[in-house]
Amino acid sequence: MKKKMKFVWCGVNFELPAECLRTTDYWGKTLDNPYISIGRKECPAIAKQFMKAKYPHLLVWGSSETFANGNSASVYVCNADGSDLDMGSKEWNEINSFVRQMCGGRYDGWSESYEYGEPGKSDNGTKLDFGTKYLSVNNKAPFGTWPDVIRMLKGMMAGEYVWGPLSLDKAIEKVRDYKVTEPTIKKALELI
Repeated sequence: MKKKMKFVWCGVNFELPAECLRTTDYWGKTLDNPYISIGRKECPAIAKQFMKAKYPHLLVWGSSETFANGNSASVYVCNADGSDLDMGSKEWNEINSFVRQMCGGRYDGWSESYEYGEPGKSDNGTKLDFGTKYLSVNNKAPFGTWPDVIRMLKGMMAGEYVWGPLSLDKAIEKVRDYKVTEPTIKKALELI
């Protein structure tokens, strides 16, 4: 079992792998001021812990990936019934504001350069070094999850797609064409 480290940020208790606490520099020299490194994988983990503490009634998913010259993380939040979270709601504003703090900077299209952001601080003053280059926060469930399948099925039966209204059976066939798993389809059908 991996060792964990704990810290408090914005009044919420968080837990990350112990290796996120950096006590030495690249050459192994002890740092005078240790810091917590929050990378692309830790961003969604922290978002989920924040949601569990503040908004346990909402659903949350997270993912991350690396690519040439960078990385990204995505966080998806929706209501417990799978419906989109209202972007004007207090919950959305707090969640979006909190998660966006973890972005390591922003791309400036005018100068065609990436501008690194300021580090954060935990509640006890420990520096939080954010290493996620691009971060997105979404007010809906990710593609292919049961809430998204409910949305697709209802939309297909209502005729919102280019092929017009479909029966439930035909809509299920279309959803299968999107490579959605059978257990996910089954869960969505139980909730329609």
